[in-house]
Parts: sequence; structure tokens; C-alpha cells
Amino acid sequence: MITARMLLALSLLLVMASPLLAAQDNSAPAAEGLPTFAATYELRRNNLLAAELSRSLECDNGACEFRSEGRTVGLADLVLRGRIDEWTRFRLGDDGLIVPEEYHYRQRARGDNDEFRRLFFYPAEERVSSRGDDEWEKTIPGETMDELLSQLRLLLAVRAGETEMSFSVVDDDGEIDDYHFEVIGRETVETGEGELDAIRVDRVGGSSKRRTRMWFAPELGYVPVKVQHERIDRETYTATLTRLVRH
Repeated sequence: MITARMLLALSLLLVMASPLLAAQDNSAPAAEGLPTFAATYELRRNNLLAAELSRSLECDNGACEFRSEGRTVGLADLVLRGRIDEWTRFRLGDDGLIVPEEYHYRQRARGDNDEFRRLFFYPAEERVSSRGDDEWEKTIPGETMDELLSQLRLLLAVRAGETEMSFSVVDDDGEIDDYHFEVIGRETVETGEGELDAIRVDRVGGSSKRRTRMWFAPELGYVPVKVQHERIDRETYTATLTRLVRH
């Protein structure tokens, strides 16, 4: 059964399936020159348009907000009428690194399928607390952030020229899983902004029944332009950039 979360949570970088991410490498790339933008994407299940996604990043004197809004369209909308709204607030530290502060998640769909979650970060204490449908508090060492913000972290790693990236992901219950990524090379990707030269990054390891690939375009400030998640012998979800406005 296709759920609203399956259609919408494949947002721009469907590389984590949980709200928190902690980088295993403390030498995180600096966020100096972080690209601010507004982008829209279309999400297809196999070849059927299933959802639309809009994302924006704004910064003012070191205080930033990254916002994501997704909604089902077409036949998927008739069945699910799903919507996911997320935003994450963070600041740029004196060392140029991302410092998370607060994360908000709300999912709504037809029937009894509503979820709400809010996270508060205390980096100096290496602590995060969850409020909403599930409430908990955890102490997690290292660079820790929400899933939405982690996508910017991956962008910075690719921009910095890293070729292998490893992250520890904390799920809704506070359990930690490891995720690994590898730069494969350069490929041409067709998008709503035309053909773009992009750097392909694959998730490596994990389940042999699933594959996740991402493409980042250097000429667009390394904003991701395509994400593909394949469930072997079942279905393929593809999110593709349709429009980008850089600020």
C-alpha cells in the first residue's frame, strides 16, 4: 500500500528515514557561502506523477531557515490527499559550521494519518528533545541535526570535494543506524532547468533490495537536482528539479 509518507517523505534527498542525523566525522565542511534559493520538484512513482515539493533556504545575519512543503497530486491526491510541512532553523557558528536549533514536522493525510513532531537542539550539551506525538530526550555525541538539515550538510560535503561520507542516523525512538555515501562521478541530468552536469552520489551498504542515488549540480551551487530511490523489482521513486530561483 502506498502511503502519504512514502510519496512525500522522498523529498529532495531520500537518504535518511528518520528525524535526526549525527555526522561521524567531526571535521564537518564549513557552511560559508551556503546557497540561498527557492526550488520546486516533481516526484514520480515509476512514471506516474505523485507529488510536488517546494523548498527554500533563507539566511539573515547568520540565522537561517530551511523550509520544505510537499503535497500529493493527481491520482495519489484523490486517494491520499497528503501533505507534509517541515522547517528547520539553524545558525552559522563563528567557525562557519551549521549549528541546529529547532525542527518542526507535520504530516496530514486522508483518514487517521496525522503526525506531528518538534525537536529542540542543545549542541553545547550534546542533547536533543522531542515533543509531539512521541516525546523523549537523548544525549548524542558528535554533530547532530534533524533529517532536513542533514540534507544541507550533505550538500556541503559534496561541495567541499569529499568522496566518501558516513553518518549516524537516530530514528524516532532514539536508536542509531549508520549510513554511508560515495561519489560515483559526473553525469548529465535532464531537469526543468535544462540539461545539467551533475555529481552523482550513491548510498552504499544497507539493504540489497533498495538503491538511492542523488545528483548535485555545481553550476547551481551544488543544489540537488535529482534523487532516485529504487525498491528492486517493485517500484522507483524519482524527484526531479523543475524550477530554481537563486537569491
